[in-house]
Order: sequence, then C-alpha cells, then structure tokens
Amino acid sequence: MDENAIEARVSVTAVDAVHTVEGVPVASLHSVVSRLRLDYPGEDPVHIETIVLREWEAFSAGRPLVVPTAVEEGAREILDQRTA
Repeated sequence: MDENAIEARVSVTAVDAVHTVEGVPVASLHSVVSRLRLDYPGEDPVHIETIVLREWEAFSAGRPLVVPTAVEEGAREILDQRTA
C-alpha cells in the first residue's frame, strides 16, 4: 500500500469536524478519505483517495480555498528578497 495512504478510523474526532471557510464547508483530506473508507470498505483505499483528489481538482479549478500558513511565510521570504 502507498506509504502516504490514509488509514480508516473507527471514530470521528474533533479534528474530523467540518468547518466553514468563506462560506464553503471544508474538512481535512484525512477525515474525508477516512470516512469514505469506513463507508466503502470493499474499495481500494488508494482508489478512494484518488477519487477524492480528482473531485477536489474539479471543484477547486486549481485555486485553493485554504493554504498552509507556511505558504504565506514562504511567499514573504521571496517578497522580502525582492525588496532587499
């Protein structure tokens, strides 16, 4: 199995909660794949993750709704270099 594949979990935790960002309900990739794996135990976990990623690409049209804060930090480093 892919070392990056997400393992299914039996219980839903606070981390699995759905949040709203700019009016759009969002959840972590891990929690979405985990829930789908529990609901579709006969499906290959890698196939489930592939479907979720494909749906995300179709939904997002290549523009992320959220980004890790480290992305902003990296952008600041690049912008700081240009102004120095």
